[in-house]
Parts: sequence; structure tokens; C-alpha cells
Amino acid sequence: MIKVMIHIPAVDQAFLLLLIVFCLGTCLVRAFWELEQVRARRIAVPPRRRRTQRD
Repeated sequence: MIKVMIHIPAVDQAFLLLLIVFCLGTCLVRAFWELEQVRARRIAVPPRRRRTQRD
């Protein structure tokens, strides 16, 4: 088994960590935004009336 150890400087590690956190945070915000939009659309559009035997 070949083990390759890549030593990344601490500054680069911090930058990569911030980049990953930013990307994940953006994805979470977008997902919650989409859910909120769907919920708002459901509330804005009244439910359709069901047809009864008399209609």
C-alpha cells in the first residue's frame, strides 16, 4: 500500500476550509429558500374545490 502524505500549508488549509464552509452554507441557504418559496406558493393559491355530486 502506498501512502502519500501531502503537506498543505496552514494558510491554504484555512482557505480551503472557508471555501468548503461557504459552499455548504450557500447550498443550505438556497435549499431553505426553495422550501420557503414552495410554502409561500401553497399559501397564496387557494385549494381547488372538490366537485360534489350536485355540480
